[in-house]
Formats: sequence, C-alpha cells, structure tokens
Amino acid sequence: MPAKDSYNTTKIALLLEPQDLAHTDTYSAYVDLAGYESALFEVSVGALTGVDGSNYLTPTLLEATETPDSTASYSAVDSADIIGGFSKIDAAAEDSVVQVAGYIGSERYVCVLLDYASTGISAGVVGVNVILGHTSEIPPGAPTTGAVS
Repeated sequence: MPAKDSYNTTKIALLLEPQDLAHTDTYSAYVDLAGYESALFEVSVGALTGVDGSNYLTPTLLEATETPDSTASYSAVDSADIIGGFSKIDAAAEDSVVQVAGYIGSERYVCVLLDYASTGISAGVVGVNVILGHTSEIPPGAPTTGAVS
C-alpha cells in the first residue's frame, strides 16, 4: 500500500444529511470511535437567512462514554480534547462555510449539536460528516453510527 494512501486507511461517515434546519436545535448521529484513533468532524453550513448577533448557530462537539442514543449521556468536549474547533456563526459574512474540529479525547461516542440561539434564522442548510482514521484494520470497516434522541 502506498505511503500516501488515505483511501484504504480512512472512512467517512455521514452524521447529518444536509438539510434546512431553520432555527431547530439538532443533534447529528453519533459515531462509535472503537477501532479508530483519529476523528475529524466537518460541519457544512450554507447561507443562513436571518443570522445576526441575536440569531446565530453554534456547532458544538459532544462526547459520551455509554448509552450513545440518549442526549442526556452527552457533555461538551473539553477544549483540550479538540484540535481546531467550531465557532459561532452570527453574521451573514460568516455563513456558507465548512468548519472542522479534530477530536483527541478518550470517550467512545461523539456527535455534533447544532445549537441555534433565538428563532430568527428562518432557513439554512447544514450537514455533518466525520472522517475516521488511524485504525489497525486495513482497510477499515464501516464505522458504527446511530441516532441521538
């Protein structure tokens, strides 16, 4: 296998199909990191109608040790366990963007919360993916994902 071969050493999982969320707080699906040593989360945000200083979107990386399907199981990832990171989108000049955050924490389950402030954002397509790597299984198996409710 060539040294630059990421095709056979990484997997990408769709955690939230791109969709118009308007101003609805939304959890992406979780990903089970068992068998992977690295995870890069990507949030794609289209144009947000009505975004401003009072009406904004903040993507947040969440982690859980067990019971990954319950929102009560998750807590915000400590900043020391994130490389890069997500930022609040509170102006039209900040939307239509792709934000990425690398997870270096030790918890098994991770998801993204799309946290909307107020109700002024009337439209905006958002999607979430994760790129997983550094696995001992070559080629890596399909990652396990599931709904958070």
